[in-house]
Amino acid sequence: MSDRVEQPGRRRSLFWRLWFRSLVVRRPQAALAVIALFVGAALASMLLNLYSDVHRKMTEEFRSYGANVILSSQGVTSVGRGSIGGLMDEAAFARLESMRAKAPGMTAAPILYLVTEISRVPQEPRMPDFENVVAVGSDFNALKALVPGWRVSAGADDGPLHTGECAVGSRLAHRFRLKPGDTVKLSLAGEARTVGGVTPSRTFRVAHVISTGSSEDDQIFVSLADLQKLANIEGKISVIAVNIPGQTAAIERSVQQLRTAFPQLDVRPIRQIVYSQGKVLHTIRGLLVSLMGLILAIIALCVMATMTAIVLERRKDIAVMKALGASNHDVTRLLVMEGASLGIFAGIGGFVLGGFLAALVGERLFGVNLSIVWWTLPVVWFGTVALAALATFFPVGIMRRIQPATALKGE
Repeated sequence: MSDRVEQPGRRRSLFWRLWFRSLVVRRPQAALAVIALFVGAALASMLLNLYSDVHRKMTEEFRSYGANVILSSQGVTSVGRGSIGGLMDEAAFARLESMRAKAPGMTAAPILYLVTEISRVPQEPRMPDFENVVAVGSDFNALKALVPGWRVSAGADDGPLHTGECAVGSRLAHRFRLKPGDTVKLSLAGEARTVGGVTPSRTFRVAHVISTGSSEDDQIFVSLADLQKLANIEGKISVIAVNIPGQTAAIERSVQQLRTAFPQLDVRPIRQIVYSQGKVLHTIRGLLVSLMGLILAIIALCVMATMTAIVLERRKDIAVMKALGASNHDVTRLLVMEGASLGIFAGIGGFVLGGFLAALVGERLFGVNLSIVWWTLPVVWFGTVALAALATFFPVGIMRRIQPATALKGE
């Protein structure tokens, strides 16, 4: 009776001893399987780390291009003096602010555009008396958050524009030889110059000189309230510039939500930015999936061939096990455990090597410092173990056909 009770425990002890011996006994085929799994895990880890970190950094790079969605008035019925396009109520921005809690990462800024005349105070010889420029009224900190690629080349690189302060683009500053501390005068241009014989104008102290590499280098930036007072259009703005992070489908969904929330406004995505970002990320994802599929197929075939060779080499051992009473299920479990064990060691080592290679490739090819993305560790590890275990099922079919008497006779 006691022998029957102890028999399952003895069988389990024998199983684990056989499993341990299969790992420690040196076999070139097992070493080849480990190397194949190690290389596959390293390549998978490198590609996953590269994709994850490059995806994040490319999203940050696309953000540097500025807004990808614009909210503006429908039509031009409420054009203000000197304004560019139609105007809308500033209250729309307050409503948008209440929606930002539902869209993490979204940045926005209200903007008022006016055509103005700028002149230096005091005027200097061999300098233009005035020049027509676009004046931008907004929250300067919000604009810098919206377009991280802007660089403040002169003046303090922090803080908002206070009342009576302005920031000028680098090309405009070069033409008027402006630097922080200088004074300029802004006046309305065109038909809006005079109101009752008086030309609305205001002086501003230059606080920043910014370099953007685009048309903003020819513009002047003041606080929204200052520009509204200059044109006597308090509470009015031209557009709301919005940057919505995410892929193309997510941005389109957000655009539809904005159109529903603001039916009186024209909500337009800047498709060059939105679809360029989506196309680039889609191409990278497709390349990653293709390479991963090819790598997994090659590694699976290699491991399958190696495990088949191991089974053929151990035909007599398997025949002895069957002759002593081991079932096909027991032998199958032993082979699968042996393959999975090879995957455990190869997966951990491959993840470490893949992380190092990803950092090296990121620095050499992309010029960026990539860090290890730790969520890829369980993916690579479990994937390697699963691949090694699944690759043993084909040799299992060979094992099931082994007859103890025939194999032990050497036939």
